[in-house]
Amino acid sequence: MLCFAVYKAEQAFNRVYRQALEPLGLTYPQFLTMRLLWKDGSLSVGEISDGLGLDSGTVTPLLKRLTLMGLVKKERRSEDERRVDILLTEAGRALETKSEAVMQCIAQAVALEGGEGREMLGTINRLTANLARAGKR
Repeated sequence: MLCFAVYKAEQAFNRVYRQALEPLGLTYPQFLTMRLLWKDGSLSVGEISDGLGLDSGTVTPLLKRLTLMGLVKKERRSEDERRVDILLTEAGRALETKSEAVMQCIAQAVALEGGEGREMLGTINRLTANLARAGKR
């Protein structure tokens, strides 16, 4: 069953990520949020929600924890106070260097060669898109 194989792969990824992220003190969703911010610098809550594919009700508590950890800060835009931007703090920026070890750990654990990873990612993205379309019927 394809769905069970995907489920088991997700569980295995979670175990590896949990171990790899422990030294950073981050959960997987927090790590993904930080990766978005390391890439883009500053994002609105809505942009983070879109980037993660999560609703704002899930993202808001996640951002609150990252704020309490001192990794991000919130700022309201002066020209539009309804928009809240999330920015990295110095501690948040410094954590990016340490995150490279996480990516190396995952690459080692996955142990795919050559173009296998890109090919698999393409297949998974098509699977996800097909399932999303089927779920909207």
